Amino acid sequence: MPSNKTELAARLDAVQPGDSVRGLFFKSVLSLVQQHAGLAGLETVRAGALTAAYSDLLTYPARDFLTLLYRAADVLEAQVGPEDAVFRACGERDVARFSTGPGMLIFGIISRGDPQKLFAGVQMGYSAAVSYGSRDYVPTGPTSGTLHMRRDMLPPAYHEGILTGALKVLHLRGTARAASRGIDSADYAIQWE
Repeated sequence: MPSNKTELAARLDAVQPGDSVRGLFFKSVLSLVQQHAGLAGLETVRAGALTAAYSDLLTYPARDFLTLLYRAADVLEAQVGPEDAVFRACGERDVARFSTGPGMLIFGIISRGDPQKLFAGVQMGYSAAVSYGSRDYVPTGPTSGTLHMRRDMLPPAYHEGILTGALKVLHLRGTARAASRGIDSADYAIQWE
């Protein structure tokens, strides 16, 4: 089943001029596509505006990243699963890549392996990755918390992948469940063990 183009259009409408995403996230998603769908899948996804030679540290339009995510969902459905499964896989891949590059400071030095410290610094981490949105983390227990995201138009399943992927980077198991508050807002209940 093709990805939800009505939802994509609504998310694209929420993008403001200047909203951007680091190139390493584009490259990471493209790598996932190539891994599962080969060069033919990669060519399908890159058609049109997505032919840039992305540089890790440069930023590119958030509109293009949204388009990339939804195209990846179309191409990877047979190999990875439905749209939300693809978005989660993209998020996990992206945070794993980020943690070994620009996010190394946040994952290694600031958090020192502590998820509470990692999520408390989530606004700083996201600010190194994207130019838009606000994030506020509130601990709800020793192994849980809620992350409030506002003005972030990426699909909630993508952020669930980022958050559970971040726990994996810390060698923990956990979950992140989104409660949508609108096309560009959601609250994420995060738990780990």
